Amino acid sequence: MNENNKHDGEFKKHLDGAASTFKDIQNPGKFDFKAEFMNAIEILKLNEKKITEVATRKTTATAALLFILIGMVSVSLGMYLMVPSVWRPSLMYLLFSMVYSLVAMILVIFATDFVGSQLFKGKGDFGQLFRVFGYSYILMIPYILLAVMPGLASIISLAVGVWMLVVSYKLVMIIKKLNPTHTVFTLLIVVVGLGVISAILAQLGIGFGFGYGSEINNLNDALDALSRF
Repeated sequence: MNENNKHDGEFKKHLDGAASTFKDIQNPGKFDFKAEFMNAIEILKLNEKKITEVATRKTTATAALLFILIGMVSVSLGMYLMVPSVWRPSLMYLLFSMVYSLVAMILVIFATDFVGSQLFKGKGDFGQLFRVFGYSYILMIPYILLAVMPGLASIISLAVGVWMLVVSYKLVMIIKKLNPTHTVFTLLIVVVGLGVISAILAQLGIGFGFGYGSEINNLNDALDALSRF
């Protein structure tokens, strides 16, 4: 019984951490968009000092959400304008895709925080992971180029997908203070675990997929549909 209470307490601690982050978003401090955008670029360049700085500043939570939304809108617009009229996703489809992707991303970050802490005694918390992952979402902005250069779809998808994995590995290792082996296992457990859930949802006709950069999966869905015509 005591062991169960301990586990319940640990889970609640992680939930409280997530709730605290959302409160930070609701009470945003002032931030310089241009400066924070440059910080986001430094994060994509794997600048450890900048990663730590952004992670520990609570005022960056709002900027992180803004960058996530900018990235998602870029992907959605790129898809909508790229796909020919024979199969153009509806605006409702794209809106639902964005909402689902945001929820999926939050679940991925929460699972990463929980697994890294509980299985490998990692440090850091949900808020820190959310901030740096949010900043890294500016990596999705190039998808807007699909509107004018649809032929680059496969190249952009591959480049963004590979670098997102590299960035994710680095962010988890720095924020959770894990060694390389524990970082890899944390990511694998999260991807496999949520992948199983995603497969179950897919069988029920729900969802687009969980994972780091789930918008990439949505683009691949569109490309698959196009290939049938």
